[in-house]
Parts: sequence; structure tokens; C-alpha cells
Amino acid sequence: MEAGVAQLRTRSFESPRLAYWDGVSPNSLSLALSPPVIQCVENGLEGRLKARRERAIGQLSLLVSTRSAYRHPIGRRFVEAIERRTAISGGLHERIDTAVQEALMNGLLHGNLNVDANARRSLESLGELHRSIASELDRLETARCMIQLDALWSRKMLYVIVRDNGDGYQRDQLPVSPTPDEHSSRSSGRGLSILGAVCDRVAVIEGGKTIKLGFRL
Repeated sequence: MEAGVAQLRTRSFESPRLAYWDGVSPNSLSLALSPPVIQCVENGLEGRLKARRERAIGQLSLLVSTRSAYRHPIGRRFVEAIERRTAISGGLHERIDTAVQEALMNGLLHGNLNVDANARRSLESLGELHRSIASELDRLETARCMIQLDALWSRKMLYVIVRDNGDGYQRDQLPVSPTPDEHSSRSSGRGLSILGAVCDRVAVIEGGKTIKLGFRL
């Protein structure tokens, strides 16, 4: 980890608003996302970060691989990094954290890893699901597939945008469980219901490859 930290400091010194994450641990990610950084990229994904041109008084971007996003709590660290830059109350923090985690997990599983939306509906399928994901993450092409988080905020609104590298979907084709239980509550269809409940605004863009979450500050 020390080598990774040294690398972060050296490269950040060259461009204080851009930092590189070593992909090693959540602690080194927190360091990489420290102010005044506004863009953070995992090593090996240089040049793939898409800049956003929307007007905002504050912004923060993070680009990581599917493997790192699946193995580390990057959503939580990203929300913590936003908190270091703008005022977020305790209740709002919980809503933002829940929404970012949900959108990120859906992007990872149903976008980059192409997991069937029904795969998390029963305990019997969970073992096979984990084996399938492990197998996919062993493939370099899948493991290095990117996922990007952007935050834009003004005095009144915060937007968090989660962009995956999947093929997208048709919203009206998503399964929705009419009687949610502990196994189906985090399926893709239920995921959109959760986002609608905890966010002030939700936009599904590019066939679901991008989810824009809005929160009143």
C-alpha cells in the first residue's frame, strides 16, 4: 500500500486536480479522492475518463474497472468524498449512499457483468451467481471494463451520475416483483423502485447505461 500511496502523491503533484488510484484498497481511494482533486482514474484506464460539460459550482469524477468496483466499496468512498466538498445532512447522506450503491450495483451486475435480472431471486441461484461473476472477473476484457461516477452540485441540487459499459435495456422489460421478499428486493426492477423512493429525481439515460440521481440540498 505504501508504494501505491507514493505513486498517488507523485502523480497528483504533476496535476493537482487529477489523481490516479492504485486499485489496492479503499484507504488509498480515499486519499486519491482528497481535495483539490476533481478527477480520479484507476491506473491503466488513463484517457478513458469522459469530461462532463454541465454547469455546476462543484464536480467530482471517478473512473474505475469492473473488478475494482466489485471488490471495493467505491460508491461509499465516492459519497464520502462529496461530503468533504459540500454540506450534506445525516439523513440526506443515507439516501445518497443507498441510491449510489444501488445504481452502482445494477450497473456492475446487469451492465458490465451481464448478469440475468432474475439471478438474485433465490438462495439456490446465489452460489451459481458468485461462481459466474468470479469467472467473468478472471477475463481481462471484463475485469478492465470501466464504470464511471460523476457528481455535480450547485447550492440547491446534487446530481450523481453512474455510467456503465453494458448494452443497456428497455425499462418496460425489467422484471418487477409484486410481492418483494428478502431475495428479490435488490433485483433490477426493484432497484429502480428503490431509486425512485430515495432520490428527488431519477433519469434513465442511454437505454439504462447511465443513471442520473438528483437530490435537493
